[in-house]
Amino acid sequence: MKRNFRTWLGLSAAIWLVTVYPAVADPTRDQVMDGAARCEGIPDNRVWLDCFYGSAQPMRGLLGLTPAPESQTRLVPAPGTGYGGAASGNAALTRRAPAAPKSESFWGAVIGNTKPLANDMPMTAYGFGRDGRFTVTMSDGHVWQQAEVDIRKAKWKKPASSYKVTINNGASANLYDLRVEGVVYKVTRVR
Repeated sequence: MKRNFRTWLGLSAAIWLVTVYPAVADPTRDQVMDGAARCEGIPDNRVWLDCFYGSAQPMRGLLGLTPAPESQTRLVPAPGTGYGGAASGNAALTRRAPAAPKSESFWGAVIGNTKPLANDMPMTAYGFGRDGRFTVTMSDGHVWQQAEVDIRKAKWKKPASSYKVTINNGASANLYDLRVEGVVYKVTRVR
């Protein structure tokens, strides 16, 4: 508990310094923050933290500190890309940018698009937030999060790859229907 608090306190202080003293920001700090932002979509907290630590490598080099372990630096997606998904837990992350969703036609917008965005696609990772809402990473790199309006609690315990997901357009522009094992959840697209 104390260790988590110290980590949180240190990260909070670093973020505070960067926002309060923007005049001292330099390209190296920008590289670190850009790298940290590319870690954003990682649902697993431990993998996200390792990626976050790995993103600080440019500053470590500038300050002459020992390099971050390769296990952390390899988690940081390349510039111009974002998180593309994880096989699960400690497995290596893929570094491909997720494909943009196709725009729908006029009639599709009027009467609804019946073609699924994903059909029986396996998950590559999932995680649960403190509020119990899930975040799912699909094999195509898209990341989906359970909408606040959906009060159902998913009780997934099997490996992510064993769950097949179908995603359809929902009732509104920002809500989608995610079906897993016959249960439909309302989700929003994160990435």
